Amino acid sequence: MSDVPELIVSKLDAARRQLETAIRLYFHGGDPVSIHTLTGAAYQLIRDINAKRGGAPMMIKEHFVRLFKPEDIPAVTRKLNEAQNFFKHADGDSSETLAFRPSQTEMLLLDACLKYRELSGELVPAFGVYQAWFMIAVGRALILPSHLAQIRQDAQRAFPKGRQAFFAECLPLANDLGLPNLNNG
Repeated sequence: MSDVPELIVSKLDAARRQLETAIRLYFHGGDPVSIHTLTGAAYQLIRDINAKRGGAPMMIKEHFVRLFKPEDIPAVTRKLNEAQNFFKHADGDSSETLAFRPSQTEMLLLDACLKYRELSGELVPAFGVYQAWFMIAVGRALILPSHLAQIRQDAQRAFPKGRQAFFAECLPLANDLGLPNLNNG
């Protein structure tokens, strides 16, 4: 099956690997269900590690739900987890279907990348490229201060060919930066 007989993998390393693979699939037009499944698995690992370490709430599944009335939180949480659980389990709904919006993955992916960096101190080049793409293309509806909005407009003009070209051009640059881990100086 593999030339590698055994890997020693931490939970945080597993999350990084899943996110990197999800990002590569995302930028190369891969299957949205696979991208969401990888993102959801990594998100859950990162969320659990963050909770165990007493970190600040994650943006989507912890902080966002606090905006709702207490009695609505279980329904909101179920909706946020719906696709992830649907793609992972078939014990009670093996003949069901799901109307899935792949765009919901993009915010989870951003949240997981940001929290991974906070937890690990590691600047992963693919994560940085995704975060930049999110700000340029996905996060168009976000209200930014004028100087950041101008940077976003300039970047949108610089990369009119779409996300695959953006990734192909930016990942080598991000890799070449040789950024140190935040924890190691």
